[in-house]
Amino acid sequence: MGRKKNLAQRVVIIKTSYQLFIEEGYENVTTKQVADACSMAHSLLHYYYPTKSDLLTDIVNTMIAKLHSYIAAQGVDLTDKLYVYGLFTRLFFESVTINRKLLGIYQAAVIDGSVLRRWTKYAVEKIALYHQETPERAKLAPYILSGSMGQILPLYVDTEIHLELRETLNLALEVFYSVNNLTKAWIHATVGLIDRRMTPPFIQGFLTEFSEMMAN
Repeated sequence: MGRKKNLAQRVVIIKTSYQLFIEEGYENVTTKQVADACSMAHSLLHYYYPTKSDLLTDIVNTMIAKLHSYIAAQGVDLTDKLYVYGLFTRLFFESVTINRKLLGIYQAAVIDGSVLRRWTKYAVEKIALYHQETPERAKLAPYILSGSMGQILPLYVDTEIHLELRETLNLALEVFYSVNNLTKAWIHATVGLIDRRMTPPFIQGFLTEFSEMMAN
């Protein structure tokens, strides 16, 4: 009979690895370093997280869960799932662009295709975006959105481009909504609602709460 995995121990591992990744860079940290920082045997860390990619996935999923709870706490109507996913997407990408340490975590996740796939799946399931009868074309849309933003975001980091990130995100959302067969009027109205919601205090409030949650 295997050992029962301890939730509190998982939390310690995730917080510790997160702090190491943002300070040292994901690529520069080994699982042995994480185990040492957690004061545990390397073999025990692997029992919880067999690979570094598993650690990274859980960190991003922790951020996604916090995004969801933060949006809910702001009084957003969670039943309008396509609107919520759009707001969720904007908040995620604007947050990682503002906080360059978070951006490093995101870029590492994008490079690892398995992490990108798993956290996109988790985000869709967290919001319960689609049901069983949803057309396959629409189910593919969140992965297209995540993948395209993974390619676009480095342009804002490494080069000069003459388009605000917010405009690019809105263009990406318009494509996402079009794939879901929504009307131009609905798309225009919804993107406008998201724009009005995405104020600096709204974004900073999330960043502050997430930072406090991930502190050791």
